[in-house]
Amino acid sequence: MNRQIAGMLVGLSLFSGCGTESQPASQQAVKPGNTAQTTAQTAAVAKPEPAKPESKEQQKPTTAATSPSQLTLDAAAIQKAEEFYLRGIQFQKQGKLAESIQELTMAIKLNPQVSKYYFHRGSAWADLKQDANAIVDLTKAIEMSPQNAQYYYTRALFFMTRGGAELAVKDFTKAIEYKPDSHSALNNRGLLFATTGKLKEARADFERVLEIKPDSIDAMNNLGFALMNLNETDKALEVLDKVLKRNPEYLNAYDNRGLVWKKRKEYDKAIADFSKAIELSPNSLKFYRQRMAVYQLAKQPEKEKADAEKIVWLQKLAGLNERLAKAPEDTELILERAQFYLASEMREQAMKDYAKIVELTQDTGRGYYIRGALYLEENKLDRCIQECSRAIKIQPQPEAYSIRGDAFMKQGDVEHALRDFERAKRIDEIVAKAYLMRSKSYKERGEHEKAAEDYERAVAIDPSLGPGKLDKEKTAGKPVIRPIQ
Repeated sequence: MNRQIAGMLVGLSLFSGCGTESQPASQQAVKPGNTAQTTAQTAAVAKPEPAKPESKEQQKPTTAATSPSQLTLDAAAIQKAEEFYLRGIQFQKQGKLAESIQELTMAIKLNPQVSKYYFHRGSAWADLKQDANAIVDLTKAIEMSPQNAQYYYTRALFFMTRGGAELAVKDFTKAIEYKPDSHSALNNRGLLFATTGKLKEARADFERVLEIKPDSIDAMNNLGFALMNLNETDKALEVLDKVLKRNPEYLNAYDNRGLVWKKRKEYDKAIADFSKAIELSPNSLKFYRQRMAVYQLAKQPEKEKADAEKIVWLQKLAGLNERLAKAPEDTELILERAQFYLASEMREQAMKDYAKIVELTQDTGRGYYIRGALYLEENKLDRCIQECSRAIKIQPQPEAYSIRGDAFMKQGDVEHALRDFERAKRIDEIVAKAYLMRSKSYKERGEHEKAAEDYERAVAIDPSLGPGKLDKEKTAGKPVIRPIQ
């Protein structure tokens, strides 16, 4: 049986859309399959329940059949196995999954006839994305305790999040058989029915949840979705209105109600609901797409175009975030996103990224002069000088001197600017201008020799600053930068 199920898992894709929106966990959504009459779906998934130690009654060793090895297993080994198990559970609570698996494996070696050991180890394997190991252990636990509703429920969630809808439905059904009032199992089975076009079955499950738990707004939202796709739009609106009356910030209910209004061709109301969803989840591609489609139907091309442009922007941001998820400490990527935010006038988000770069480059100070460059661009010269000075104190680098030199130049402090340019070993038109400015200052003070030297430096760097008769070749052959005492 284990091998059969493990084989069925091969090639299964991640259950589409689970938790894709920025919203409370209780409102996380799944996208639809190709249901009969809809292209979008936002139904609330019952959250996976963390594996919990069984009660004292449940913790009694459970056997499929008494084996000779069990008969000869001494009390000391049983006690030691239980100690390993309890430590394994403690490690799971702390998020130390590898350590938990080690402890539970020792428990199984000492007493292989206890189903809960396999169940909790399977749950840990699942959290570590070790799917083959997870399914073997969860299935072993079910074989040993075939009437345990929690075991079926957990394996169903495993299948559900791996794209195994059909297997998940079977396990949820078993869980409901052994625990008929399991509203979580009913809700999740209803979702799977809805995503596979079995809308009547989905409706029945959601209605049953509300019989068991009348205040479940998740089930109400899901029922509203099912009713909409059954073309019972009046009832769908009635249910979704109740959801939003109880929780005015329930994201998916706005999306579902917007779809109902769209189906009824009441476009202004649909736009209002999708706009509210965008307000609650500003970076949701889905809600912009929904509203853009309604703008098209409502023949509002300018607003349709604006949403299309926003979608492109969000896609670029999503691409950056995806790359950063794979390399969260890549300062170049973080800087790229910060500049992307700045270009979109999202300074607050950009500054968070700059702060992250500072944090990641404490050993070199690079983040300080990168942030200094931003302040220079914004003409916040004192802040720029302060940031670059911090960087230089940690590790003197040409870039920091160069940026600080530019800030001094903008302040008119040519002397300090030139000192920083020389430390940066920098030669360009700005440096030439600085030498020319100081040359004029020396000349005004009567220090003609110094004035001539700076003038010579300026023209050597930028011949356009000198008189036409100046021999460029001779000038270029002379020292460009001379030490300043």
